[in-house]
Amino acid sequence: MRILNRYLLRSFLTTLAVALVVLTFVLSLGAIFKVTDLIARGAPWRPILAIFLYSLPAALAFAVPMSALISALLVFSRLSADGEITAMKACGISMWQIASGPMMTAGLLTALCVYINSELAPKGHFGQRSAVHELSQSTPLGLIEEGRFILDFEGLTIYVGRRKGSAISNIRIYDLRQPGLKREVRAKSGSIRTNRKGELVLELQDVMVDPLIEDRPGPAFCERWSITIPRGGGDRKYRKREDDFSTLEILAGVRDPRTLYPNLNADDCRIQRSVLLVELHKRLVLACSCFAFVWLGIPLGTRTHRRESSIGLAISLVLVASFYLFIITGESLDEHPEAFPHLIMWIPVVGALALAALLIHRAN
Repeated sequence: MRILNRYLLRSFLTTLAVALVVLTFVLSLGAIFKVTDLIARGAPWRPILAIFLYSLPAALAFAVPMSALISALLVFSRLSADGEITAMKACGISMWQIASGPMMTAGLLTALCVYINSELAPKGHFGQRSAVHELSQSTPLGLIEEGRFILDFEGLTIYVGRRKGSAISNIRIYDLRQPGLKREVRAKSGSIRTNRKGELVLELQDVMVDPLIEDRPGPAFCERWSITIPRGGGDRKYRKREDDFSTLEILAGVRDPRTLYPNLNADDCRIQRSVLLVELHKRLVLACSCFAFVWLGIPLGTRTHRRESSIGLAISLVLVASFYLFIITGESLDEHPEAFPHLIMWIPVVGALALAALLIHRAN
């Protein structure tokens, strides 16, 4: 049995290594294109090299689970096509025993992915974006990004739901520049520009200002409202986004979002807590997908009965697409906590484990 386990484990690890190298390269193509563009602009080589290296942990976070699935499908489909699975069963060896080596490897890969997703990938995201930010930042317009709370301007917290060029929409601004006054500004749409002094100007439309005057509480509504941010108001230092935070920082933010976003009201805190929960569960789901993919890939590979690797690759693509569709769905609903988007991400993991247990039981 030891010889058999070593044989199966060696086949699985060899295929895993090859698949991991190929998929990591493919998933790093985006960073390679970004690096190529920076080289064409004449950027210095050291930040460019840093940008590429920082992209590798994020690529590994997706490449490891996909490689595990492909390896399980290819190895066990070959064993099935060669009649080796049948021979093992004829000798009284169950499918659980046959799969024990790859399953233990999948457990180690899951632990590795937990570390990558919790520590290495967030640091890589932050390092890469910081390097790109420093290289490409030539105007404060670039500081306005959609879908996140921007803390780069002193006394201001700005959120832009959508941005297309200079046009922006779904804007929320918390203005603390006046001592003792916390003013909230909401606008349906607007635009951003820089004036002759290099100051950033936000021209807002359909605006609610609360309060308009310090000694008169209550909201006021107006068609237009302009906010000017003096030059130097943005410190040009990249501020962390949700996927830049370590897992410990996210846990602290889930307990109290104001530790990361101190100026939010109760409703925005609830939404931001949901965003952080989605990010946290996404990391855990990506890590657990290693185990689920191998668990499901073993019986599916055994049932293909084909030598051609194209069958295993086709099944891999379908499974991965279905799996990550739920992750994308959860991320798209991260601002709707009533839909429990962080739990939606676990549906394919639970489904894959249940289906795999059923298939392996039937195979016995």
